[in-house]
Amino acid sequence: MRIGLISVDFHPNVGGVAAHVVELGKALVKLGHEVHVVTLPIADERSRESEFHGMQVHRTPFPKQKPVYSWLTNWWLRQFLQLEPMDVLHVHGLRPVEATRGLNVPVVFTNHTSGFLKRIQRGPGEHRRLADRLKHVAHVLAPSDELVEATKTVGYSGPVTFISNGVDTTRFKPGVPSHRESWQATDDDVVVLLARRLVEKNGVTVFAEAVTQLKDLPVRVIFAGDGDDRGKVESIISTGGMQDACRFLGNVMNTDMPDIYRSADISVLPSFMEATSITGLESMATGLPLVGTRVGGIPALIDDEVSGLLVDPGQPTQIAAAIRRLVESSESRQRMGKRARQRASELFSWDRIARETVAVYQQCSSQRAAA
Repeated sequence: MRIGLISVDFHPNVGGVAAHVVELGKALVKLGHEVHVVTLPIADERSRESEFHGMQVHRTPFPKQKPVYSWLTNWWLRQFLQLEPMDVLHVHGLRPVEATRGLNVPVVFTNHTSGFLKRIQRGPGEHRRLADRLKHVAHVLAPSDELVEATKTVGYSGPVTFISNGVDTTRFKPGVPSHRESWQATDDDVVVLLARRLVEKNGVTVFAEAVTQLKDLPVRVIFAGDGDDRGKVESIISTGGMQDACRFLGNVMNTDMPDIYRSADISVLPSFMEATSITGLESMATGLPLVGTRVGGIPALIDDEVSGLLVDPGQPTQIAAAIRRLVESSESRQRMGKRARQRASELFSWDRIARETVAVYQQCSSQRAAA
C-alpha cells in the first residue's frame, strides 16, 4: 500500500507521538509498504524532501498556528496527492486532522493523547466540536480503552479500535548497567526509576510522597525528566529527608534511555492519566518490573502480580508498599522483570502493531473502493 502518515511531530523532535510515527513508519516499510510522512519544516533546514529509514519525508512550508495551518496544509495536501496518490492517510494528533477534509482518500486518525480526555470534560459543546472535526474520518485508532470510550463519548459514529503503542525490543533490551556508579548506587542499592515529565497528570508529587516512606530501605531514586512540578517534587523529597537518595537528571534524550533503563531495577508509572505508556513499554522491554496505577492503558501493560504491580492512582502509601515489596525481594524483581520482557516481545512489538494497523488501512481502502 501507499501510506501517508501525517503528524506535526516527527524526527528529530522528541516526544511520544514523534516516536510512535517513526517506529510505525519503520515497521510499515519493513512489511513492504511505501510510506510517505507529511510533517512540519525544521528550522534552518532548506530541503523539504528527505528519506528516513525508508520513509519519504515531505515537510510543508507552513506554520502550525491555527487556523492558517489547517487550510494551507489542506491546499498543500491536495496538490501533493495529485503527484503522490495514497491508498490511505493516517493522521496523528487533532491539529492536522482538520487539514484532511475532502481529500477523496480514506483517513485514519490515531487519538494519542490525554489532552483529548481533558477536552471532553468541558461538556456537550466541546463534544459537538470534536465530533464535527472527526466526521470525515473513516476509522479512529486509540492506544487505550479509556481513549476508545472517550472517542465514542463525543458522538463519533465511525469504528473505533484499540491498538496499543509499540516498542523496539531490539533497542530496548536487558544489558550491562552503565550509570549506577555515576548515580552512586552501590551493589546493594535497588534503583527505582521515574522516567516521566514532572507534571501533575503524571502523578509525580504522589510518587515523591511515596519515596519519603522508603527511608529505611537501600534505594536510589532516579528522576529522568523535567517539568513544571520539579520544584514541588524536590521540596517533598527534601522535607521527607530523602534528598541524598535521589538524583534528578533533567531532560534525557531518547537515545540515552536504553542505558538509563538498564541501570535501574524497578520502573514506576504513578499517572493520573495515561494512554499506552511509552515509558512503560520501554521499561518492560528492558526487563524491569513495573509499578503502575490503574488508569488509562497502564492495566493493559501490567499483568498484575506477574509482570508488575498495579495500585490505585493518587495513593502514595500503595505506591510505597508496592515498591517495598519489590525492593525486599530480588527474586520477585527478577521473575516479574523476565515476564515483563516476554510480554513486551509477544504483545507490543512494532511488527505486530504495524500488522494490526495495516488491517485497518485495508478495511478502509476496501470500503472506499466498494462505495
